[in-house]
Amino acid sequence: MQITRTGEYGLRGLLFLAKQPPEKVALVSEVSRAQRIPGTFLAKIFQRLSKAGVLKSIRGSGGGFYLARPAGKITMKEVIEALEGPIAINRCLMRKGTCNEEEECPLHEVWERAQKGLLDVLTKTTMEDLAKRTSPEPDGGR
Repeated sequence: MQITRTGEYGLRGLLFLAKQPPEKVALVSEVSRAQRIPGTFLAKIFQRLSKAGVLKSIRGSGGGFYLARPAGKITMKEVIEALEGPIAINRCLMRKGTCNEEEECPLHEVWERAQKGLLDVLTKTTMEDLAKRTSPEPDGGR
């Protein structure tokens, strides 16, 4: 399993928004420039995150995007799954019955433990946690 650029850019874009004052509306171009993400790609990512209920958007003059809820309520797992789909380190963990060997396979138990650890970390890590680990934006978030 590898997080694609879509997932990485989505997380980086949300991290920028998490460092802003609550409900500050940011233009895609502003986030794109600050995070060094292609603007058209980020716009598509933000649209998907809006449909998933992670972001809210405002159209027209003065429009842009902002977090749909506090950064402390948005987990890395939620963001990744909104952009990448279900997280599974092996295809046999996607859903019960996918793997013909799951009953007698010695690897299955190891995959399950590894998956649980990964999901625990992603579920417990919020955008607020990540924002606290970074330095403030050079322009003070304006």
